[in-house]
Amino acid sequence: MGAGTRVSRKVAVSLVAVVLVAGCTTRSEQPNSPPGASSETRPTATAPVATVPSAGTPAPVPPPATQASFAAVATFKAGDASADILAADLNGDGALDLATPNYNSNDVAVMLADGGGGYQAPVILTAGRTPNGLAAGDFNSDGHQDLVAANLGSDDVSLLLGDGTGKFGAPTAFPAGDGPARAVARDLNGDGFLDVVTPNLNGDDVTVLLGDGKGGFAAPGHHPAGDGALRLSVVDLDGDRKLDLAVSNYNSGDITVLKGDGGGRFGPPTAYPAGDTSAGAAIADFNDDGFADIVSALYEVDQIAVLFGDGKGGFGGPVVLGSGEHPSDTGVGDFNGDGFADIVAPNFDSDDVSLLHGDGKGGFSAPVSVKVGSGAPAIVVTDFNGDGKADFATADSLADTVSVLLNTTGG
Repeated sequence: MGAGTRVSRKVAVSLVAVVLVAGCTTRSEQPNSPPGASSETRPTATAPVATVPSAGTPAPVPPPATQASFAAVATFKAGDASADILAADLNGDGALDLATPNYNSNDVAVMLADGGGGYQAPVILTAGRTPNGLAAGDFNSDGHQDLVAANLGSDDVSLLLGDGTGKFGAPTAFPAGDGPARAVARDLNGDGFLDVVTPNLNGDDVTVLLGDGKGGFAAPGHHPAGDGALRLSVVDLDGDRKLDLAVSNYNSGDITVLKGDGGGRFGPPTAYPAGDTSAGAAIADFNDDGFADIVSALYEVDQIAVLFGDGKGGFGGPVVLGSGEHPSDTGVGDFNGDGFADIVAPNFDSDDVSLLHGDGKGGFSAPVSVKVGSGAPAIVVTDFNGDGKADFATADSLADTVSVLLNTTGG
């Protein structure tokens, strides 16, 4: 990895499963969304009406009067072939720390914030075989953040219990599905305890692990998804106050919706075309109609697809936008402070992030390139420095680093 890897990108793609599609758990998949990324239905005097534009490839809208700006990229050492990136306060000091699952070295790297805007050298934790996804949460009800790694090669998840100081215990393995590609932590059955759900790249399904609040999980439940289930978001898509799943399927090029019953069980999948090699399922309301929309990266064709929601759990055809070379994930946030959700997508082969400003009506300006590290398969959007602006960070799998971009819009 590092210097000299550019000539071996295609080899890296075969080694790092995330790179064959990539992606990260963004804060839009967590209980707290980044600035401007809320997908909750807004209360109104009358029932909102969904706006679902026709599928197609629209011309970019004019750029906004105020465009997002960022400080110079700051890079920090991570692990060997980081496949995902997570931002959470892992030691209780009020600052967001970073963590990555590292595909080549079968471990997790934790980078604690140093209090000066940077990150300490990574602390390496053992995981399973070829970890590809990572989630954080309190799984044993002790008030401290724990980590769960989805291990693509060993078909399980590793639970690492935290002590609240940034240190973690030895991993405990729980069986998942065939090739878990990501891990998302939410309370799926309303019992107050965090559960875990994984999309399974090889099994074409999702696995639900219901937590007991004591650091354990019930036997896994499996639900069909799509061909090459890679990424998912957890959100109420039909307004029934029960969490549903939106899964991006790399091989079948679609998004499948699995409606939840509120008890941790999910119905059969309904597929909505996205485009070739769908590699993301970030959620936001892009046209201000009060309903959740989905944005996915189309890795092989260098495009981004937005599917507008109808408020009933369904979606229209893909609205296709431009990107850089091999977009591998998607994130959302209001990066220029105009109140509208924008899109960010890391591009694995052009070593940048495409930023598309949204106009709040379902339109997007032409992508702006923001440079990051080499071979970024994943992005996380959050406010790192507490200034109320949406920042982002990428995992840089070919450089074995993470790149942090702080938002400077408006000074």
